[in-house]
Amino acid sequence: MKNTLMIMLKGFIIGSSMSVPGVSGGTMAILLGIYDKLISAISNFLKDIKGHTIFLVKFCLGAGIGICSLAFVIQWLLEKFPFMVSFFFLGAVVGGIPALYQKTKERSWGVSSVVYFLLGLIIVVSIGFIPTGNLDIASGSGIGHYVMILVTGIIIALALVLPGISTSHMLLVLGMYDTMLLAITEFNVIYIGVLGISTLIGVFLITKPLEFVMNKFPHQTYCMIIGFVLGSTSEIFSEKILPAIPAEPSVSWWIPSVLMAAAALVLGGIAIMSLSKFSDD
Repeated sequence: MKNTLMIMLKGFIIGSSMSVPGVSGGTMAILLGIYDKLISAISNFLKDIKGHTIFLVKFCLGAGIGICSLAFVIQWLLEKFPFMVSFFFLGAVVGGIPALYQKTKERSWGVSSVVYFLLGLIIVVSIGFIPTGNLDIASGSGIGHYVMILVTGIIIALALVLPGISTSHMLLVLGMYDTMLLAITEFNVIYIGVLGISTLIGVFLITKPLEFVMNKFPHQTYCMIIGFVLGSTSEIFSEKILPAIPAEPSVSWWIPSVLMAAAALVLGGIAIMSLSKFSDD
């Protein structure tokens, strides 16, 4: 029962946090210590269909509840208190770095470690600079339109599986964000079904080579993942923290804001480190 509740809780946290700019589902799964299990369950699904199905159902149930409930609360908090809430998630991201460092299985970093870290950092930061709205995959009709939705689903799967890559940003780049929300609100079964199936296919295609790389080259992979995770914080700054600062902030604004942001940063770090301790449950 404890194991089930912990899996659902982590799924709940991952699902609810995916609406935060710069916080991807993969990042939160890594920080909560459930990422490896998810990749393994999907990649080796046919080896233990019953066991992996039970695990994935528990996780997806928690994530679904998180998406449908707490995500709206987080969005409201981000609108009302963007400065403090963003620093809380920033603390959560940074607070998970020690756990990631342990997974590199090296006591010290060499030149190659730094190169892999910088590569991961540059990739994620670069994705954040891709202009949104230039592509418009959402428009059109016919078979070609649904083929493009299939391709989009695979791209979404890549953003879901790889840590540090914001799914919401990728949807904006592809011109799919508003269309997907409209399809959900209007319950467009065909559109949601094609996108869902293609995303599922993409997840299964990506997880097998990813698991191989993580097992064969754990040090290099986790050095890149640390780069991914730290790089994702740039979007938290650009999308939420910087816009929340007034044009001409006064001292009376800075002092309480900085104090509350510092407290939120520490709380976020403590929260993620506390949950990371249950990674082996």
